[in-house]
Amino acid sequence: MPPPSRLKPSASRPALAWLRTEPVFARLGEQASRIAAVQADLLETMPGLAVTVIAFEQDTLVVGARHAAVAARVRQLEPTLLAALRRRGWKLDRIRFKPQWQAPPAAPVRRVKDSPGADAVARLEELSEQVGEGRLRAALRRMAARHGTGPRGDAEG
Repeated sequence: MPPPSRLKPSASRPALAWLRTEPVFARLGEQASRIAAVQADLLETMPGLAVTVIAFEQDTLVVGARHAAVAARVRQLEPTLLAALRRRGWKLDRIRFKPQWQAPPAAPVRRVKDSPGADAVARLEELSEQVGEGRLRAALRRMAARHGTGPRGDAEG
């Protein structure tokens, strides 16, 4: 890596001109231009194909997409895509697919439900007294206890 003083643009040169004269940045700019150009040609060749050009590895074009179905489609269309890109002047022997990692969607925000009012809790308590012994009565009592003062009292709820 060149010494830091050489990496600073002088005040008299615009930054873009300085980037073009630095070998590392010039190569990076050439690579970016080449990738953008083949991406445009790829989109013109197959408009519905949702791929992104990632890199060139010798005579191999590396493309990425978010779904495995796109990878299968790229493999099916590889001979056609290569022929079309060669007609446009690209010297490519192969197209390689690289899956693109996608962050999972954020978990939905849990909404805190409003507690039932005291009137509703009182009705649950009444209902639990009206039904016979069994699972329904036990469930009604648990619900009343959980949401207010129930037959079991506040100490457990």
